Amino acid sequence: MELSDLMSRLRSYKGLTRKSCIGTLAKLFSADCKYEDAGWFRVGEDYVVVSCDGIVEDLMREDPFLAGFYSVLVSVNDVVAKGARPIGYAGTIASSSHSVRVEVVKGLREALRLYGLALLKMHTHPDTTYDAIDGCVVGVAKKVIPSSTAKPGQEIVFAIDLNGSRRSKGWVYCFDTAYGKSPEQVKNLIDAMISVAEKDLASASRDMSTPGMLGSLAMLCESSGVGAVVHLDSIPMPRDIDLELWLKSYPSFGFILVTESPRECVQTLRDHGYVASVVGETTSDKRVVVELGSSREVFIDLNRESVFH
Repeated sequence: MELSDLMSRLRSYKGLTRKSCIGTLAKLFSADCKYEDAGWFRVGEDYVVVSCDGIVEDLMREDPFLAGFYSVLVSVNDVVAKGARPIGYAGTIASSSHSVRVEVVKGLREALRLYGLALLKMHTHPDTTYDAIDGCVVGVAKKVIPSSTAKPGQEIVFAIDLNGSRRSKGWVYCFDTAYGKSPEQVKNLIDAMISVAEKDLASASRDMSTPGMLGSLAMLCESSGVGAVVHLDSIPMPRDIDLELWLKSYPSFGFILVTESPRECVQTLRDHGYVASVVGETTSDKRVVVELGSSREVFIDLNRESVFH
């Protein structure tokens, strides 16, 4: 596939295009929205970091257990991307089906055990015409890494746990590396981002989520008002997966970091089990440009386009 065709397919991917409704709604709250993937406030010497998420309808319909599990995972990732340790979960289950509700709770229970989270509060709607699970995760941090503070001329690091397998559900391409791990292994992966934050090794960070890897990077770039050049052949990936599918994937543990200390940042992440590498650099022209071999294409031009509008 030509690089131009690949970029066109990634730009039209539902995981990315569905983000376009955010801007109008966000600006009803604030004219100066930074589009952070988690929020935080200070309490004494620490920060309380909070994120919330709803699970897409396809996953909820096809696998309620995994929907419950991912309700914890997705908000954990948002919190961990800020450099915070997740400590508690609260959520809402909506379904008129007893069996669906039970499967969702089984998935929640397994994820809470795996991540070592306290169950803070659950609410149930037992008489809806739809099935849904929405949740939030609370974490604590000594230092916070925003996603809106990248500067031009910094290195971009992709860090991904490759010890897993694909789990496609509907249009969502999950690369599951959490289910089946021990709580100790999960804690070690989380500790990596906390260490990066506390050592000031990253100026900006975001998790890789449903918009795909380049889409998630584009969100970070738009939040920060920068562009990027990304070398696709430097991105960590399994051997047995198609490049397009991989770039659309949602890894259980996948983070984008922007850093002025690439060597130490990469080593810290590798020491905790990630495959991590420098994949590019931030720029001042607000275009996300992708290179593969001798080919070069613009993924998104943030001077005239937006992920969020």
